[in-house]
Amino acid sequence: MEIRQPRVNLNDKLLNPGVPVTLFEIVPPAAARPEAVDAVVKEVAKVRDFVDAINIPEIHDESRGAKRTMQFVPRMEPRRLGARLQRELSTEVVINRVTVHDAKPQPWFEETWREFGIQYIILVGGESREIRYPGLSPLHVVERVRSTGLPLTLGGISIPSRADEAERIRSKQAAGLVFFTTQILFDSNDIVWLVQRLNGLEARLFLSFAPVSHPRDLEFLRWLGADIPQNLDRFLLGAEPGSTRAKETCFERSLDLAQRILMDVFDNLPPDPPLLGLNIEHINQRNFASAVRMLERLRSLYTNLIASHSRASLP
Repeated sequence: MEIRQPRVNLNDKLLNPGVPVTLFEIVPPAAARPEAVDAVVKEVAKVRDFVDAINIPEIHDESRGAKRTMQFVPRMEPRRLGARLQRELSTEVVINRVTVHDAKPQPWFEETWREFGIQYIILVGGESREIRYPGLSPLHVVERVRSTGLPLTLGGISIPSRADEAERIRSKQAAGLVFFTTQILFDSNDIVWLVQRLNGLEARLFLSFAPVSHPRDLEFLRWLGADIPQNLDRFLLGAEPGSTRAKETCFERSLDLAQRILMDVFDNLPPDPPLLGLNIEHINQRNFASAVRMLERLRSLYTNLIASHSRASLP
C-alpha cells in the first residue's frame, strides 16, 4: 500500500480562528476480531480526505446505573488502531484515554508517544463522581504529563448540560488542554449557553453530532449518558419503526436537527467566541454510511459558517 505524505499538522489548525477543523470519530473494532481492522482501514480511507483527523474513543464496560442495551464487547486499543491509520493512510489521529483507571499515568503516555507516535490525546474522566476510581482525574493527569516534557497536545470532554461546565473548561484550559469535544448534541439550548459563557477562551470546542436511524441508536446513546430530550423519540421516529422509510426519515430528521443546532450556535456567538470545530461520530457499523452522509452535509455548512464569521470579524 502506498504511504501518503502527511498533510498540514493538526496543531497548526487547532488555534487558527479562520480555519475550520473537522474530526470523524470511529469506534475501534472488537479485540477478538483482528481481521476487522482491515475493514476499518478501508472505511477511514473513504473519509480521510474530508477530515483533519480521525477521533478514536476508548470503550470501557461502565455500569452507568442503568441496564445495558447491548452486550459489552472489548475493543482494540485506540493507540494501536491509530498507529496503523497513521502509518498506512498518513492521516492524523486523536485518541481518547480514560484516565481514572491508572494511578501512574506517565509510562502509558511516554509509550504512546515513543512507540506508537500518537501526539493528540483526549483525557476522559469517570462516569460518576460517586465512584472511587484507582486512577487520577484528567486535571491531575495534565500535570503529570506536562512534567514528562513530551510534545503531546491534550484535549478534554465537555458536557454542556453540567451547571459548572464553563468553569471546568476554563480550569482545564489553564492547565494545558487546548481542545474539547462535546457530548453528542440533540438540543441547542445548553451548547449555545455554554459557548456564550466561554467568551474569550483560547481553545477549540468541537461540536459533536451522530446520525440516528433506528430506535436502538437512541437507547444506546442514552445508556452512554448522552443528554437526549424526552420528546426526541417521537420527533425522530415518526414513521413506522423498522421500515426502510422509517430509517430514512429518522436519519433525515436527525440531520436536520444537527444543522439547526449548528446554525443556532453560530447565530448566537458572543463577541469573542472560542474556536469551534466539528466532530461527527460513527457509533455503530449499521450507521457508517449515514455518518458519512452527515459528515458531507454538516462539513459543508460548518465550513461556510466559519468563513462567514471570519469575514464578519474583519475590521
